[in-house]
Amino acid sequence: MFANSICSYPDRGHYGNSRYRGNCSGHIIKDFVETYRTRQDGLLVDPSVGGGTSKDVATEMGVRFFGTDLHQGFNLLRDDLLTAAGEEANLCFWHPPYWSMINYSGNQWGEPNKWDMSRMELEEFIEALQLSLLNIHDACEEGGHYGILMGNLRKAGSYYNLSSLVERVSPGRLVDEIIKTQHNCVSDQRKYNGRLVRIAHEKLLVFKRKKATSLAFLAVINQRANNMLNITWKAAVRRVLQRGSTMSLAEIYQMMGPFAAMRGNQHWQAKVRQCLQDERYFHRVETGVYTLAA
Repeated sequence: MFANSICSYPDRGHYGNSRYRGNCSGHIIKDFVETYRTRQDGLLVDPSVGGGTSKDVATEMGVRFFGTDLHQGFNLLRDDLLTAAGEEANLCFWHPPYWSMINYSGNQWGEPNKWDMSRMELEEFIEALQLSLLNIHDACEEGGHYGILMGNLRKAGSYYNLSSLVERVSPGRLVDEIIKTQHNCVSDQRKYNGRLVRIAHEKLLVFKRKKATSLAFLAVINQRANNMLNITWKAAVRRVLQRGSTMSLAEIYQMMGPFAAMRGNQHWQAKVRQCLQDERYFHRVETGVYTLAA
């Protein structure tokens, strides 16, 4: 269990494939389970298993587990996680890409994939992160917990605080912030000009599932992330279609109505139609009928 809000694992353990770049220590997943599991028979879910670390931890601990990944055919940005898991999760652990720090598809596995968050531009990555968190939140049972392990990065002289971004856009209630010391990073072997402060930590942000679905909290989220309002409308429509597969415009309006009311946009139906015109994410099956793009 976590003794306090700082953790360090110099030895990553025997879990998972150590050659899979970006994999985390299995010890932090073990501590997460021991600290936040509320039911001995509860399900642990990992939507991005990567090199299999979480699966090995669950097997060793005797914890019921469902794990999948984009390289296994599951798309967190298109598929409903609860439906895939088959039941609500007591715990969900997610270790997403730290934006473009490591490219996964076409590098760690397979061919480059357009749904791979590590290959997205920043704006698209931010929307994908929010949509993923909505999906994960809704896959947990009421009172269940989900932990997001996220690191920050520097790129072209700029510092990107991705862990703070997770905190701002997640619909759940933040319970704990665990700071994890990083060891054996590739960047440790590089030399940089100037007085560069190396990033040597990640954050495990632990959230508790609220009673309602994530869409009910989007307006509140936007108060914490008002610089992302335009992105959030599209993420909301995508989340609606994740849960309904193929829907008529009238059905989409019905699902989006409560969210639109909280946002106070009198022309919200036009906003929804505008979002649906983005062919990157939406496909018009026929007049007035839509699904998510393949």
